[in-house]
Amino acid sequence: MRNLLAADFFRLRKSGLFWGLLGVMFAFGVFFTLQHLNHYLKWGAKFYLTIDLFTYALLLGFGMAAFIPLFFGAEYSDGAVRSKLTVGHTRLSIYLSHLITSIAVAISAAAAYVLPVLAVGLFIYEPPALEPGTLILLALGTLALLAAYCALYTLVVMNCARKSGAAVICLVGMLMLYIGAGNIEIPLMHPEYLSMEVTESGEVIPGEPNPRYVGGTERQVLEALQNLLPAGQSLQYMRADVAHPERLPLYSLIDIIAFTAIGAALFRRKDLK
Repeated sequence: MRNLLAADFFRLRKSGLFWGLLGVMFAFGVFFTLQHLNHYLKWGAKFYLTIDLFTYALLLGFGMAAFIPLFFGAEYSDGAVRSKLTVGHTRLSIYLSHLITSIAVAISAAAAYVLPVLAVGLFIYEPPALEPGTLILLALGTLALLAAYCALYTLVVMNCARKSGAAVICLVGMLMLYIGAGNIEIPLMHPEYLSMEVTESGEVIPGEPNPRYVGGTERQVLEALQNLLPAGQSLQYMRADVAHPERLPLYSLIDIIAFTAIGAALFRRKDLK
């Protein structure tokens, strides 16, 4: 598989699509940072560093949905997949090389976004209201999430002969995941009580119960679905508001294993003639 990866990375270095993705992500980082810099200079508004830091978790959900089909989808039309099989590479090695390359691209694009955010944000943003360990855990979690997105899109691309069709499926699928995750999140946002009272001794006294609050088993199911959906994780990482940051990478790992197992099994039986 080493030769396959070397060939994929060689293609990346010469790919305008790859450099275009990095440029777009860098531009997003600059745009969001300058937007907050303008507010800071005009009104003295201050923001926590985490306000923009993990936005790439959602942006690349859409970005990789376009990149992976366009970059790897051409291998069907130009016969590259059949050629690789002819010279002795296995279907599994071809599949995994594409997945690993995609993950490398996603991480590179995330770095391109974070670079301007940190370069300027460290001077204008307030320090994160999070412990360093939690911040590192969130960062590692987003990388696992990007790998889950890549695993999902690789499943589609490796089993769809038309790159245009694969691109449509990936982009529409990401949009549907985003809408679904948003609908799941809405009931979870309602607080348990409509008001809270704090006594002089610091005791918190709950007020009137919120009739829209979802609790019990239903809440546990909704939270599990929100964590299992890559788009659901993206929404949480964007806000840097994750109740249990140590759990999300485990959900991403489940996604990666499931998507890769299904995709590789389908590709193994796919007729490439």
